[in-house]
Amino acid sequence: MITPTRVSDQATAMPLDLAGGVDWRRIDITFWACVFATLIFSQFYLLLFTGPGTGGATPQSSAANSQSAVLRLMFLPVYLVVLVAICARPFRFAAVLARSWLLTGLLVIAISSVLWSLQPDVTIRRLVAVVFTTLTGVLLAERFEWPKTLEVLACTYAVVVSLSFVFGIFMPAYGVMSVDFPGAWRGVYGFKNQLGYAMSLATPTFLACALANPQRRRLWLGFTGAALLLIVLSTSKTALVSCLAGMAFVPLVALCRIGPVLGIGAILAAVGVLTLGGAIYALAPELVFELIGRDATFTGRTLIWDAISRQIEQRPLTGYGYGAVWDDLSGWGPVAWISNDQGFKIFSAHNTVLGVWLELGLIGVTAWLMLLIGAWLKGLSRLATAPAYFFLPFLAIFTLHSLTESDALIQNDLGWVIFSMTVTKLAMPFRRAEGA
Repeated sequence: MITPTRVSDQATAMPLDLAGGVDWRRIDITFWACVFATLIFSQFYLLLFTGPGTGGATPQSSAANSQSAVLRLMFLPVYLVVLVAICARPFRFAAVLARSWLLTGLLVIAISSVLWSLQPDVTIRRLVAVVFTTLTGVLLAERFEWPKTLEVLACTYAVVVSLSFVFGIFMPAYGVMSVDFPGAWRGVYGFKNQLGYAMSLATPTFLACALANPQRRRLWLGFTGAALLLIVLSTSKTALVSCLAGMAFVPLVALCRIGPVLGIGAILAAVGVLTLGGAIYALAPELVFELIGRDATFTGRTLIWDAISRQIEQRPLTGYGYGAVWDDLSGWGPVAWISNDQGFKIFSAHNTVLGVWLELGLIGVTAWLMLLIGAWLKGLSRLATAPAYFFLPFLAIFTLHSLTESDALIQNDLGWVIFSMTVTKLAMPFRRAEGA
């Protein structure tokens, strides 16, 4: 007996009729709506709006520009599309959201921070954005099985990869940096490290998509190689190391799927490698810093972290409110004191734990750590399943990146969409059909 499955999970996004044309009645509208939403969240268009400048725009300045009133309007159609898709199956969506209660709890804490925010109006505006960003990830988890979800993300990253090569080859004033890091590719983004991080997430997405969708395997494997090439062209050592660390889970998952003996051996080998890496860091940290292209202060980040810690001590339990810290112009808020300690304007905590603690306090950072650790525990418990080819490399890359950047509760950000999707998927019961 053949078990029926949904048409949207069986058919391609553009099915053909018998005459050879497109059968418009069978087009998966939700699929392409989600591709549209994730593509806007990728912000591939940002550099076209801000201009190439001197070729050395910092990630912080690009992030600030992305919050302008004109660019914010681009997300309104996305919010509408997401809302319509949710309303199509509200009860199922609510049930899926309830399963991911740690993610929901973190959002509730962020919403509650309006009560003590330094800038309540700013917090409310950014809460709207981060709520819809999170709900987009939950929608991907609720609406599609793993293979289809991966194709949504792969289609989005395929556009980013393609345009990055167009910018780098035909529009080098946009796609290649010329001042701070001459010759380093930045693609469609404002800074080389942004391109490197995006491609480090794209690489396991393309590879897992190729494994989950064999009918288009060659296409997605080609994009996997293209994403790796862009990491090299970006000269971002941190992105390269984190990507390789994440992709190291691929053979581990493969061995675990072959059999329990090989799986246990692979896990023990992985533990041994991690132990060896920890010993090297403890005994010769300069070798690790040289490998990832950092110094002992992580390019001055430890000084910023010290300044942030002093501000956290002023409000350790509640923080200063979601999204209300880094553009505070009052002159007396925490960003003024942090920037004064450094001698220049600071735009980010450069660490996810400290960033969440500064804005949401101890209760917020506790909720964040529970969410991240819970995702890892769920992921490792499903090590021998096919989707592990994606979610374990993704969690590894995301976690490593969060050590030096603020990655949690980022509004209008594709990385946070994917994280929200991943933790929601992991919170849902796993069905064997998902890994076929």
